[in-house]
Amino acid sequence: MDYSPDDWVILNVSFATRDRAFTQLRVLGGWRGGYLSGDAWRINSGIQAVHADDLGYRFLGRSGSVYLCHRGGYRMSRIMASGLGELKRQPTVVDAEILEDRNWLEPGLLEALFSTAAEDTAAK
Repeated sequence: MDYSPDDWVILNVSFATRDRAFTQLRVLGGWRGGYLSGDAWRINSGIQAVHADDLGYRFLGRSGSVYLCHRGGYRMSRIMASGLGELKRQPTVVDAEILEDRNWLEPGLLEALFSTAAEDTAAK
């Protein structure tokens, strides 16, 4: 399924289960509702790959979903803050932080973030 949020950020989410600790990068997206529908948020299943064009990024999720994120939309909204709070209350979530906006296609960036996240999780 494809999603195209109005606002979006990338989260670095650390998990701990009985068997292991791990970290995932996830898209937190927000949609502004109208008169008949309220604002909404959604968090993807974990970023597997990223592609881009002039308009924005396509984040491919572990579940097969695709988040089409416009370059000018990197920001938090109130509804997204509530979604982040809900994520942090999950029993397996150790921490979730919002990463700074950057060129998500920079060579080696995702690998470096995954590596750093794994080291941080191991240290906790």
